[in-house]
Amino acid sequence: MKRVFFVCAVFALTSSVLSAHEFFVIPNEVKDYKSGDTVQINALSTHYFTVGEELEPVTVNEVYPVKNGVKGPALPLRQNADRLWYETTYRLSDDVPTIIVGNRKGGFYCLFTDGSYADGAKKEVQAANKGKTVAKARYFAKYSKYYLNPSASDTTFNTPLGQDLEIIPLDNPAGIKRGSKARFRVLYKGQPLANAEIAATYDYYNYKTANAYAQTSKTDGKGEATFSITNSGIWIVRVSDTRRSAYPDTDEDNNAAIVAFAVKQ
Repeated sequence: MKRVFFVCAVFALTSSVLSAHEFFVIPNEVKDYKSGDTVQINALSTHYFTVGEELEPVTVNEVYPVKNGVKGPALPLRQNADRLWYETTYRLSDDVPTIIVGNRKGGFYCLFTDGSYADGAKKEVQAANKGKTVAKARYFAKYSKYYLNPSASDTTFNTPLGQDLEIIPLDNPAGIKRGSKARFRVLYKGQPLANAEIAATYDYYNYKTANAYAQTSKTDGKGEATFSITNSGIWIVRVSDTRRSAYPDTDEDNNAAIVAFAVKQ
């Protein structure tokens, strides 16, 4: 009998791997989708994976499908003020495996010495806040993808999408089962990223406690890490990378990436 998972639990992130809101995309209802189905996709900016916390300007959020490695048109986002997230719908015109991709477009913000922050580059932020001192200027971007209708016959599931920071499943999400192990590779600008902090969690894991992740690890020399799949439901794997900035008058570049999929058995 087919099991259906509904998005209704809270996911929290450890403080060691989280400093800002995450951006990710997941379906409102997780089940076996097929040709002709219309899927509601939720795009969230939050510290809790299924509870919206912040409605950033819609212009900084982008959601689109990828099929056979080809990027489809951006999906129009509508605001859900009650849930504090954005929603869109996508109709599967065929059974070709589809990845729903979400990007929080890159931007700048500054941290002040008093612990507060403001959006914008260092010069403009400092000029607008004469009584404060900028401790750090940061560029950030966030990437997310969800394997909507994976297929056991899909040979493209591990093809990079070209995100600056990206998690590649090395095992087909269609075959990841409860009780198995799942391998992932982290890429930074197309190259394996070693020694990166990476974490994984699943639906209903310790959801009443803030800052809790089911498993944490670091990538090896090949940029790879393995997690034990202990439960059914949505699984989310997350990684971040902070390094000296490539932008002028900016101290750090910070990227975060999420890959999500459903384990149905």
